[in-house]
Amino acid sequence: MEESRQFNQEQKLVILEGAKEVGIKEASRIAGVHYTTVYEWRNRLEALGRDGFLSYCSESRGRGIKQVTEVQEKAVLDTWERYPGFGPSQVRNQLRRQGVTVSTRTVHRIMEANGYRGNRKKREKETSQRFEALRPLELAQMDILEFFINKQKVYLLLLLDDFSRFILGYRLLTETSVDEVIGLVRGAMDRYGKMEEVLTDRGFVFYSWHGVNRFEKFLEVEGIHQTHARPHHPQTLGKIESVNKQVQKELISQRHFNGTGECESALSEWVEMYNYRRTHQGMGGLLVPADRFHGRVDEVRRTLSEKIDPDANMCYQADGVSRSLMNLVLDSRGGVALYILGQPVDLFGGGNGKAVQC
Repeated sequence: MEESRQFNQEQKLVILEGAKEVGIKEASRIAGVHYTTVYEWRNRLEALGRDGFLSYCSESRGRGIKQVTEVQEKAVLDTWERYPGFGPSQVRNQLRRQGVTVSTRTVHRIMEANGYRGNRKKREKETSQRFEALRPLELAQMDILEFFINKQKVYLLLLLDDFSRFILGYRLLTETSVDEVIGLVRGAMDRYGKMEEVLTDRGFVFYSWHGVNRFEKFLEVEGIHQTHARPHHPQTLGKIESVNKQVQKELISQRHFNGTGECESALSEWVEMYNYRRTHQGMGGLLVPADRFHGRVDEVRRTLSEKIDPDANMCYQADGVSRSLMNLVLDSRGGVALYILGQPVDLFGGGNGKAVQC
């Protein structure tokens, strides 16, 4: 274990000079510090230059060098290896969920010393108001992501629950069509229950500039309200745009696919991971989408407070199919419809297959 000790800037420079001869890990061993610390010194030297480095005064003077244990290092590297597209904050959140406490800065030091190069582009300030649904299936967002598998252009159609960020369904297509869009929504309804509202852009499969297309008619028949994002305003679909970026970063840019079948299989695994194992920054960094969607937030927080890995004690799936047992859906007329396992329940025994409205 690394000892808590201090070096002045001249001593750090001597250690860095020695690292040029014997390597950073060996120089750090001789100096009695963790190799990530020496990497951090080297990065500062490259950024400030020799004179700037020697005159640099740390804001945390007197605290010594923060310890990095072997357990922390192994946990960080194991998690990063399992999820190679994750950044330091996401790795830290995954570890917190498992009961491993480590700071984002420490995670970043370990990852950077082992080859991580983060995206340092400045984010544009958000000027639009953020919104969020109040319950599962109140609002679903849908979008299409285009990318290439070799020279074949493909389309990833995603359906996302706004409240929980739970992916309700997806389809990988070589051609887009209204039938595929309808099929995706219908499949999600059969599996999880009916959503109250669907938010899309004004792409031709979602919206018709002249009259009403079959998807819009389908939603009308099902009693699902449709909302469209404003033209040239992708922030309205911010949550699903974020998922698009994550699947590109964590899967599409990490793997080479020989064909759509191979990509389809990898997407299935990624969606399962995203829904049930990947912590979400937008929900405090500890919850996964399934925690919210299946109403287990309090249970998860309780197990985490007891330092128990919630994923080791929870079962979200039955017969290999993820399900939400019961959903109450508010229809366009203000009535409440009851769905169990995605099927409407007729409590009056009328046998017409319609859900009861209260």
